[in-house]
Amino acid sequence: MGSYAIRRFLTIVPVLIGISLIVFSFIHLIPGDPAVTMLGERATPERVAEIRAQLGLDRPLTTQYLIYVGKILRGDLGASILRGDPVLLDLVRRFPATVELATSAILIAIVVGVPMGIIAAVWRNSLFDGFSRMVALTGVSMPIFWLGLMLAWFFGVVLGWLPTGFRLGTEVTLTPVTNFHGLDSLLTKNPQALASSLRHLILPAVCLSTIPMAVIARMTRASLLEVLSQDYI
Repeated sequence: MGSYAIRRFLTIVPVLIGISLIVFSFIHLIPGDPAVTMLGERATPERVAEIRAQLGLDRPLTTQYLIYVGKILRGDLGASILRGDPVLLDLVRRFPATVELATSAILIAIVVGVPMGIIAAVWRNSLFDGFSRMVALTGVSMPIFWLGLMLAWFFGVVLGWLPTGFRLGTEVTLTPVTNFHGLDSLLTKNPQALASSLRHLILPAVCLSTIPMAVIARMTRASLLEVLSQDYI
């Protein structure tokens, strides 16, 4: 077990190094100067040179890469170019919203995808089977960003049923405890905030669940058809 863990670790190290090189290269392939982006196009050359020296952009690429890796190992992800806040703080601040959205999307994908795959397998070649396969194919091939815009436009703008942004309505006040709005609403016994957070979560969660839902439905259908075709179960 110990030798296997060591081998796994030794195979992960080159992958992490390769990922760090790719990310570091992308940073330098992006058009424009980060110092000019931070200061604006009207910044003086002296101020730009000062910021470049402060960020280490005036050093050789090998030195910049070593500094970059060293900061990552220490947990220092730098500061935001636009606001100047630590990037790690921004990630921590937005992590609960990401977890809520991802968890909701996976739950929707499982709750809808598994029954859809079961019904399609049991009534094979039926109208529902053809419809479910069409929905699964559409869910896999449809771009998420386009679907999100269409859902926001139709249900948020045209029908006005659901909100199209933020995590809570402006009329709702919620005392943060864990920064998970659904959990905080339950902990603080705030049903208005719970209802608002769920309404704001429906559109992005449904949009994000389309691809895993389609995959789960297709896998469930294929697996169940394989079992049902056997002589005995």
